[in-house]
Amino acid sequence: MTATILCADDDRDFCRILARALTQEGYRVETAHDGESALARIRELHPQLVTLDVMLPRRDGFEVLEAVRGSRKDRELPVLLMSGCTLSRQYLERARTLRADAMLQKPIPLDELLRIVSKQLGNRAAGNPSTTKLSGSVQEIPVPGLLHHLHGMRASGVLQVQHGKKKKQVQLREGSPVAVRSNLVNETLGNLLVASGKITMDVMHESLLRVKRGEGLHGQILKAMHMLDEEDLATALRNQAEEKLFELFAWEEGQFRFHRAARLRGANALTVRRAMPSVIMEGVRWRTPLAVVDGFLLDQAERFPVRGESPFFQFQDAPIDDAARAWLERLEGGLALGSVLEADEDDRRIVYALLTLEILSLRDELSRACRGKGGAARTHVRRIRERSHAVQDSEARAARPSVAEEGIRKELARMAQRFQQADAFAVLGVEQRSCDDEVREAYTDLAKRTHPDRFVGSSGAVIRLAEEVFGNVSRAYEAIGERDERLAYIRKQRGRAREQRELEEGHRALRAELEFQKGEQALKAKSYGEAAQRFENAMTTYPEEGEYRAYFGWAWYLAAPDAAGRLREAVDHVLSGRKLAPDREKPYLFLGRLYKADHRMKIAEKMFTRAVQLNPSCVEALRELRLIDMRRERSKGIVRRLLRR
Repeated sequence: MTATILCADDDRDFCRILARALTQEGYRVETAHDGESALARIRELHPQLVTLDVMLPRRDGFEVLEAVRGSRKDRELPVLLMSGCTLSRQYLERARTLRADAMLQKPIPLDELLRIVSKQLGNRAAGNPSTTKLSGSVQEIPVPGLLHHLHGMRASGVLQVQHGKKKKQVQLREGSPVAVRSNLVNETLGNLLVASGKITMDVMHESLLRVKRGEGLHGQILKAMHMLDEEDLATALRNQAEEKLFELFAWEEGQFRFHRAARLRGANALTVRRAMPSVIMEGVRWRTPLAVVDGFLLDQAERFPVRGESPFFQFQDAPIDDAARAWLERLEGGLALGSVLEADEDDRRIVYALLTLEILSLRDELSRACRGKGGAARTHVRRIRERSHAVQDSEARAARPSVAEEGIRKELARMAQRFQQADAFAVLGVEQRSCDDEVREAYTDLAKRTHPDRFVGSSGAVIRLAEEVFGNVSRAYEAIGERDERLAYIRKQRGRAREQRELEEGHRALRAELEFQKGEQALKAKSYGEAAQRFENAMTTYPEEGEYRAYFGWAWYLAAPDAAGRLREAVDHVLSGRKLAPDREKPYLFLGRLYKADHRMKIAEKMFTRAVQLNPSCVEALRELRLIDMRRERSKGIVRRLLRR
């Protein structure tokens, strides 16, 4: 039976892409875009799995899940909660309380999400699922949104877009474009060089004739004709690749198909690899049809832009100039999106790009916190302004040589290893007494240094390390970003430290006790050397226990009773044990025996007596006292007989 999955998310592009991907895996997929409709669809369809965004309008994901768990028919329904925010303690605790099957932070890699769904549903897909293709139309999912979500999902493969006879293919690696191919005539090298004035039409025709005769590649032939030098050719090829990529943003119609794990051969490599946010910002501002931009703004006119909550998208490498910063500040003050329709064309494109990149997100209404959020908006804009300076040279950083990449990898690996054992304060490098601004500044600095987009031209291993480190940084800030959170975190850490100490002490006590029991067995078997060693191990592992030290002193003496100084050393050990365990009978018993061996009978008798007082059932001490009494009576009888003489 084919499993039905409900995808509930207010981001329609994400919902459509996820639905396409799951459909290609062989599942039946339905969608919903707010909490009320999600709950209605669950009651109507009784799906086998739900992916549920936390920040749904009308009824949030937690409320929907709470209603599901209260339903008699769907209470055991598997639900994957998703959130673009950092997963706070409150989120995780509520997810556990409501028995969510997973709490996932967006963006989640596509392959990882499909693996989790498959694990939940087992073999309940259709008979012949395709595990390689994701398809749809650019009318439903415009090119900027499609590229953005593939970037967020860290997808690797080939995106093919086709409209009639026009066809383009873009190679993505970890969500970033690395190569492109096109069949458009006006994007051939010759036509682009003619359009830019580098060569004439006659030169192009002559060079193409030589290509047909098999004399070489077009660029090499133009070099041989002395029409281009090496630098000119490299620039032309780079411009050709970028033109092929950016022209795709102008497409209003067409079908797309994403082939996971596929590779392009014979394509134009993007010699300076572009960070996807930079590509999207530039593509939207200069190529996306204005009708697409205005159609979106009009459709969402009554909603309110607010600062995006996802730390992943907040710190991506998007080039934010003065115009974009100005719109961020204006929109975060509480304007509805419809107000942007009155702005000029470039401003409308900027806002559309910011929303596509999730630097801004849309809400049906503003919360009380957002209504008075001017100060927070200015703080956020300031952070973006600081980051934008670093973004300007991001493409140059993307082309680092292998030696530099090795250094980056080592630095990220050191950070990842250090963060594994570090608390939130150590991760951010701040003191417990630091103020909110100091913690925020440390977080912003680390986030922009470790965001995966910074390493777009690096290997997959480097990007995965960056994702791990960036995730640790984001979680640390979520834990201690504000004063009350820091205080709660400190209290929790102290409690954990106490629990850990208690746990470690318990383990230590157990190890010592096991050694002690082995020592007792050896003592009974009269293997005194082994017994002394076992008791010494117990004493070293748990020196607070006086009996271990007392037993060691006694076994130490028995192992070599005639050795010089052995009796004195044994007495010292047992005395130390008695000091630590004054309420136990064994140290007194062993002291009595040692004093007896030293012919100090009066003090020996006192030790045996004290042992019996502490434990009236101490058979060994009672026996020693009876022997002392018997010797005393025998001694008295001898004295009486001597006196009668």
